Amino acid sequence: MLSSYSYSALGTFQTCPRKFKFEYFEKPEIPKSITADAYMGNAVHRALDVLYRAPLGGTVIPLEEIIRFYRAEWEKPDRKYIMVVNEYQTVDDYIEEGRKMLEEYYDKYKPFNLGKTIGTEMNVRFRLENPPFNIKAKIDRLWKRNDNVIEICDYKTGRMPQEGVNDRSFYQQMGLYQLAVQAKFPHWEDIELVQYYLKFDEQIRRRLRADELDELKEQIRVTIVETIKAEQLDNFPTRESGLCNYCEYYKLCPAKRHRLVLEEEEGAEGSEKTTFENAARRVDLFLTRHRQLGELKAEIEALKEDMVRFARDLGINKLTGSEGEVSVKISRSEKFVTKTEDPQAFAELTSLVRKIGFEEYFKLDEKALMKEIYQKERLTPELLETFKKYVVIKEDKRVTPHHNKKDDDDE
Repeated sequence: MLSSYSYSALGTFQTCPRKFKFEYFEKPEIPKSITADAYMGNAVHRALDVLYRAPLGGTVIPLEEIIRFYRAEWEKPDRKYIMVVNEYQTVDDYIEEGRKMLEEYYDKYKPFNLGKTIGTEMNVRFRLENPPFNIKAKIDRLWKRNDNVIEICDYKTGRMPQEGVNDRSFYQQMGLYQLAVQAKFPHWEDIELVQYYLKFDEQIRRRLRADELDELKEQIRVTIVETIKAEQLDNFPTRESGLCNYCEYYKLCPAKRHRLVLEEEEGAEGSEKTTFENAARRVDLFLTRHRQLGELKAEIEALKEDMVRFARDLGINKLTGSEGEVSVKISRSEKFVTKTEDPQAFAELTSLVRKIGFEEYFKLDEKALMKEIYQKERLTPELLETFKKYVVIKEDKRVTPHHNKKDDDDE
């Protein structure tokens, strides 16, 4: 369990639980690298921090000085550690893109007298109750406008979401920031949330109702409980998406490692290489049999078990062969004991459910009792411990083939 949770941490878990495990639990030593667009965003944020700290002292820093500071930020890292994902761009292209954003922003808002800056790059913490969790937020800029509205700002250097003000991530990120600000300054009521998309000179603005903030609190609490359950069950599946190419843990990822080993270590000696090659051969055999649509069914089932064994032994969840790939998902979940498994324990469980008034949940669907009451921890600590005696861990194994596309000549 983490000591505190942030929008970034919860977002990482929702995007890819396996990356969450890498980032916050395993913390492997990996080569220092950062994508060019991420470094540009950091450099622009630091420059804006310098720009808005100065007015607190009554002066406005000239644009030339801001640009010099921004360019100096790019001199700090070794360029070989800056990863350019787009093959048509260079690091210098990103430097110029960030400079243009800063210049356009500066020209639009100078002399920066539309209100009073309260803080920049502010670290704000608050406590979410029932049960208690510590939440932290880092706010780019908090200021009070001349119309007395408190504005919580977040600067973006990437693309705008198509959903605009209805973007789910806006609600989750900026809403969390508002919860943090209102916990620190409870007398503030008139608050507007604004994301500035510097590349497009556009803003997304929204005010959240009290009921929306209450709903967000529950969503945050539920997600935190999910991370705790994942830790308890060691259940952090990979979730592949277009973001994988930007992930610093790409070469360690169980969904990528087998293919990388086969590509990068071709001809290498050693037991691990032999094991991976053996797994690849079995993957090809499995995929060939699967195309036969039911033929040799017994052998197919045996091969599935091989896939599970290889995945478990090698610590990966995607196996690669020349015919395609096989995804292996091994997940564990909590379920209440059934009458077939343990009649005595099941009788005790039903008696307990009736005693505390949750019989309707149990009659309707015991999964509802598990999901809505037990896993969301809507019980006293004492009752949670009592229920825990009737919880068993079930393992589900899913093997999914992904065949390479065949040309017509190959069919």
